[in-house]
Amino acid sequence: MTSSPTDTGGLRGRKRERTRRAISDAAFRLFSEQGFDAVTLTRIAAAADVAPATVFTHFASKEDIFFSRREEFWAGMPETVESALTWDGLLDGLRAFYAGRCERILSGDHFAHGRVFSRVLLESPALKRSYLAIAAERQQMLCELLAARAPHVPEAERKLFAALVIAVGETAYAAVHTTLAAGEPAERARSAADDALGRGFARLARAYPGTDALTTTPA
Repeated sequence: MTSSPTDTGGLRGRKRERTRRAISDAAFRLFSEQGFDAVTLTRIAAAADVAPATVFTHFASKEDIFFSRREEFWAGMPETVESALTWDGLLDGLRAFYAGRCERILSGDHFAHGRVFSRVLLESPALKRSYLAIAAERQQMLCELLAARAPHVPEAERKLFAALVIAVGETAYAAVHTTLAAGEPAERARSAADDALGRGFARLARAYPGTDALTTTPA
């Protein structure tokens, strides 16, 4: 019996994902043991039992490996923005979005990975610089979502709103990373994130009280 093109494509995709995961797992073992800056892509390839060229097939750099799950932490943001009817509703949705992302770090099988991620991140100046670029990328993506959802809102206002939201979210993430890197339990990290989100979004709610700009178009 021969495989159909669909079966072949599915097998190829699963093999690719297994290889990608093996590379990522090997890299994080090395990052945890030796620190990010001391690890080379060649050593990652050897630890994953693949050729160096295979690593480059899946990842552009060490930073790309380290932040390979970053898209998971944006999944759901477009729906959060698109479904909001008011700025109040949007703020509630955004707070829930960030709370959910923080909880993902602290739950189940993700927790051990999150503790290593946090410690390695905070120990590496190179990674902290890359993380700033990712935060800027998220801010731009939120601006684009707001432009599509409320094009009549002035661009300067959308940019300011996005900057404030991302700042609050990143403060919550920073609270999680700092707490986990210090060896604190998940509940302590969860409390720190909740406090950061509560304070930040309460201030945003006072800055955007009851506005209906998402549903009102200019005359």
